[in-house]
Amino acid sequence: MKKISISLLAAVSIDGRIAAYSGHKSDWTSKEDKDFLHSMLDASDCVVVGRNTYEIAREPLSKRNCIVFTNMSEKSDRGTVYFNPAKQDFSVFAKEKKYTSIAVLGGTGVYTYFLEHDLCTDLWLTIEPVVFGTGLALFETEKFVMKHFHLQSSRLLNSNGSILLHYTRL
Repeated sequence: MKKISISLLAAVSIDGRIAAYSGHKSDWTSKEDKDFLHSMLDASDCVVVGRNTYEIAREPLSKRNCIVFTNMSEKSDRGTVYFNPAKQDFSVFAKEKKYTSIAVLGGTGVYTYFLEHDLCTDLWLTIEPVVFGTGLALFETEKFVMKHFHLQSSRLLNSNGSILLHYTRL
């Protein structure tokens, strides 16, 4: 069986935030980041998001094979699967579904789950030249988690200074 590729995709401010507050839309990211994101999503078998991220972007996500991490019991519908990580192991679920390429879009709790469970093979970060001063971190865990990554590539996306970084897990 082919190894599963799980890519965490995130745009972050230069002060390391994925959003200024819960419910903050991604309208602060560049067109170039959005173009890159859509190309990655098009190449993925499925997209994993948290409940809040799904609610913010329900319309575009509903057109994709989407897995929503949630603690609530909800019935899956039209391409959207509600997944409770407290009740099921995601790696087992992904193998059962025969996924080979998974894109993870967050939020913080979902990114943290994949980091803590050592399920991330690739990390794609677009650093946007904006500062929030406060907000939601990319990862937030209460336990010590040291994971090492290797920089595969870096690319300037536009003249404003948006930078795309690609890391792989060591």
